[in-house]
Amino acid sequence: MKHLLLAIIMLFAAATASGQNDLRPGFSSQSWDVYLQQEAGNPTETTVIFIDLLTGDSASVVTAGERHTLIDGAVLYFDWADRQVKLVKPDGIIRDHPYIASTSEDYRVDWAVSDDGGRIAWAVSRKDDDNLLTTMLSVADVAGVEIRELLVYGPRQGIRLAPLAFAGAGETIYIEAHAEGTEASSSYVRRSGLFALHFGGENVATNALPGERACFCAVGFGDDIMARLVSDSDSAGIKLEIYELSSGGLRTVPPVSLGNYDEAGNIVISPDGAMAVYALSQVGGLAAEREEISSVIVLADLENARQMVVNYPMSALARPLSWTEDKSAILLTQEGLGGTWKMQLEDGKTVKVADSVYLGMIGGPTPG
Repeated sequence: MKHLLLAIIMLFAAATASGQNDLRPGFSSQSWDVYLQQEAGNPTETTVIFIDLLTGDSASVVTAGERHTLIDGAVLYFDWADRQVKLVKPDGIIRDHPYIASTSEDYRVDWAVSDDGGRIAWAVSRKDDDNLLTTMLSVADVAGVEIRELLVYGPRQGIRLAPLAFAGAGETIYIEAHAEGTEASSSYVRRSGLFALHFGGENVATNALPGERACFCAVGFGDDIMARLVSDSDSAGIKLEIYELSSGGLRTVPPVSLGNYDEAGNIVISPDGAMAVYALSQVGGLAAEREEISSVIVLADLENARQMVVNYPMSALARPLSWTEDKSAILLTQEGLGGTWKMQLEDGKTVKVADSVYLGMIGGPTPG
């Protein structure tokens, strides 16, 4: 409770100092900021914190699960104990998801939610007696009025499908043919075997996304944009590839030169698709202690194909969360430190704004 109160105090102190709430453009009486907090002494539990943006009242709910995701009016997550997809809302009640259910035969459930929180795609994977995986991919509106099975994939050895993101119009899903066992191979999430699934009409069509299909790379999606971080053999650095998915066009941003900083990820593309930020780290091996890690934030101008390091190194893995203040700043977290920081992109100045990790807002901003 002490940490929760401190988070609230820090959040509203930051807002008061700037004369406005810096985390979102506006709010209604039915809007909440959502934070996640893990206690160091009990890493299996995650507290979901809802803060009413009009009254400042807060509610906290303890969950035991993973992959907490914003959806329309709630937080979606996978509960470890019940092995079910659950919803937690600002009323403090944890509910089973109304139409995504997991059985004892299911191996894993993966999902992606549209940017507006109104649609969800989910993939249920099962293993047979021969250890082969079969994935059933479906899509629905969040109310579950229109549920549609799109694809059955498999059986395959060690490969399952995982939806990653919706395209802007909401009738295309970007999907990874995910290879089991690759999750711990990098400090940042990497993807391979990417394709698009189109389901706007009666028929379903797929096509491979551009670029080297075998590339095991960090990837970010925007509206009709895919950005990939790719090792550059000439410079021993990491270059940024920007694909325009409708036209197939490619722009390549040359690497920044920063010694042996060779782990990069967590790409976040700005809402207008003009800029991106990502973390670039010197890890010194996956088993390195935190004090051996250094990270910087790289700002990329996608329209002019150039990028630059914004800040002095931080002694932790940095994970950009979202854009704020009309693209002049970002929110980020630092692994193992459990808080949220705001970084000004002009000078790299960074200030801690909450002791918990900012997940986002539910309820939505109002005009003006």
